[in-house]
Amino acid sequence: MFQHIFVPLDGSARAEQALPVAARLARANHATVTLLQVIRPPRSEFMKGVGEIVLPVLLDEAELAARTYLERVVQSGALEGIPITIKVVIGHPAQAILSAAQADHADLLVMCSHGETDYTQWSVGSVAQKVVRHASLPVLLLHEDSLLLSEQAADAPIRVMVPLDGSEYAETALIHASKLATALSAPAAGKLHLTRMVSSPQRKGSRADEEVEKSWQYLNLVIKRFQQDTAGAPNVQMSCSVITVDDAASGIVQAASTKGEKEARREGEDIHVIALTSHGHGGPQLWALGSTAERVLQAARHPLLIVR
Repeated sequence: MFQHIFVPLDGSARAEQALPVAARLARANHATVTLLQVIRPPRSEFMKGVGEIVLPVLLDEAELAARTYLERVVQSGALEGIPITIKVVIGHPAQAILSAAQADHADLLVMCSHGETDYTQWSVGSVAQKVVRHASLPVLLLHEDSLLLSEQAADAPIRVMVPLDGSEYAETALIHASKLATALSAPAAGKLHLTRMVSSPQRKGSRADEEVEKSWQYLNLVIKRFQQDTAGAPNVQMSCSVITVDDAASGIVQAASTKGEKEARREGEDIHVIALTSHGHGGPQLWALGSTAERVLQAARHPLLIVR
């Protein structure tokens, strides 16, 4: 798993922050990395002013600049010792990234959520979120201020939180989260923390305690089954928690951010990544604004591993 990693770059320092994480994953998995830059086609308004005869010249110049930039990144040393290819394509960024990754049979996209676009403008319509919404392969979406990008994280076991809702769809994220935690934690063991959000007792009445107990039983069963299914695989330490919330998405974000949860968090055991599927209890349908995964994507400041 994770044998071919795609890293889209746009020339910005923010986007390049994905490189050390991609490098750690590649080294642990003996994977190939493809650095990709997308050239946006000139806007139609611009072309009316200069005429289409200059378009090939403009695109050739842009492609040369992009290749020069990517070759400079390769020579920077961040990916030293890793098989690297560079790729320049023309098109609208999100669509071009997904098409290139699919054509080259990539099995993981690693990208930062903020690139050349100003932070305040990076919202629902952003390149990164469009990629996440429509990708058929797992996407590791990073944030520039996340703990995973710190120097401390490079020398410590990585802890991935996997929110589950009782569905097989949600459990799909487990194997990908395990591989991610193992690769980023090497040579130490990775850590998985399974959590389930239960509706607040004020809304469920006397059934709340019963649902909490069933959730604990479910999570412990998932852990047991996962350990049996992955017997002989790299060791992963697993823990779990059940949290009562008024809203699942807000609860997931809060659980990842809050230190000292009594159920399963000890001092210093931070969550580095949230891993979840784009489909949960609702089944395989297109994301809709307001869904749990969509709202976590909007609100979380942690890196997200999104699995279709």
